[in-house]
This record gives sequence, C-alpha cells and structure tokens, in this order.
Amino acid sequence: MKKAALCVLLTLIFLTQGCCTIFTKEPQTITITSRPEGAMVQIGPYEGETPLQVTLPRGKDYMITVTYGGQTKRENLHKEVENIYFLNLIPPWFGLVIDMATGKMFTYEPLNYNYIFYQ
Repeated sequence: MKKAALCVLLTLIFLTQGCCTIFTKEPQTITITSRPEGAMVQIGPYEGETPLQVTLPRGKDYMITVTYGGQTKRENLHKEVENIYFLNLIPPWFGLVIDMATGKMFTYEPLNYNYIFYQ
C-alpha cells in the first residue's frame, strides 16, 4: 500500500511540473476599440485601426499606443501571473523554470481595451 501511495504521489508531482506550459493556450488575442472608431493603434510591432484584434505571444511586455485626431493615449499591456503557475511550488520545482522560460506563467488581463477620444 505504501508503494502504491508513493507511486501516486510521484506521478502527481511529475504531472504538475510546467503546468502553465501544459494547460494554457498560446497565444492570447487582445481587442482594442475606440470611440470614435478608426483610431490608429500600435502595440509592439503590430499596427492597425480600431476596432483591432491582435494575437500576441504570452509573457512579453508591450506598450499600447492609440492615436486619434492629434490625441495620443499610451498604456502598458497588463500581465499577471497565471493562477495555475503556483502548482509548480510542489517540489522538485522544474515547472517554475519551464513556465518562466516559455513565458506561459503570464496571462494578459484584461483582454479588451477601450479608448474614448473627445473631438
């Protein structure tokens, strides 16, 4: 019985390593809208007009720049640590390094940004 319990425990530890890499989707889609529509958007190397959807790899730092009628608004894309990342705290901690290296320990939140410009 002890061997079976040890086997189950070791299997669980092995399976929880790199949780974010295993269980999260890559990449994430960010939606940027504005009122009025037609504002120019730049987010990292991506450009377009609102409404705009951009698919971005996880874990990178991006600045959102939105311009309309001579007005410019800038904001960092917000990222947070995935909740499932904390399962990696179960030893032997390989998952911590795996999820950091892949960038999947982070999620962008919120996924929708709206900018209002006054004329």
